[in-house]
Amino acid sequence: MSSLHIRAMGESSGSLWDLSANQIRDLAASLRPTPGGGAISLLTATLGLALVQKGVSVSLKRAGDDQARHASLSGLCGRIPSALDSISRLVDADAQAFQSYLKARALPRGTEAEQTRRNTAMKECILQATRVPLAAARAVCAALEEAATAVDLGDLHLLSDIFGGVLLMQAAVRAILLNVDANLLLISDPETISTLQQERQEMEAESNTRAEAIARAYQARLDAGDLRSTSAT
Repeated sequence: MSSLHIRAMGESSGSLWDLSANQIRDLAASLRPTPGGGAISLLTATLGLALVQKGVSVSLKRAGDDQARHASLSGLCGRIPSALDSISRLVDADAQAFQSYLKARALPRGTEAEQTRRNTAMKECILQATRVPLAAARAVCAALEEAATAVDLGDLHLLSDIFGGVLLMQAAVRAILLNVDANLLLISDPETISTLQQERQEMEAESNTRAEAIARAYQARLDAGDLRSTSAT
């Protein structure tokens, strides 16, 4: 695909969600700075959570006469869309934050006043470009808690979708946080660096802990052959 077409695609839409899968793929492979690792990782996280939602929704349809399980699955189906929406909005927020940093870096710097304005804008933008992936990792970690419930409640034959979604979400968190590592190299204040590093480490540890617990629950369900109550409705 030509660079002209790639550029036209990027300028014609205000959101990555308005593009086709083919367009997103080609933009990710292009010379354009965005979408980069953060936005693509968040796209992956939303697809992972969407798989969890699929597994829960189909399990709810097949819940049969188990009223307690039906109620739990129904509640889960009602909560996951909100998490999907929050994470989806962060896809564009990540790309926009980095674009803002690039614009700040391109500001004039011919005079001392211009240099000061440029430096201030760059500092503010790189902080925002670091906070967005941290917020994104936090949102995906929270969604993993819902996924844990899905593994416990979902039909056995749907656990491959649900747990596959969990693996995508865990990988997305790790990939998202790589952007934090890269941005920290551009921050000069030691106290700010220390605070952001600590939050970054906590997010990765939390996602790993949750994903590992889900993996154990998933394997236990498989080992037990726990079909739960299902109805071919």
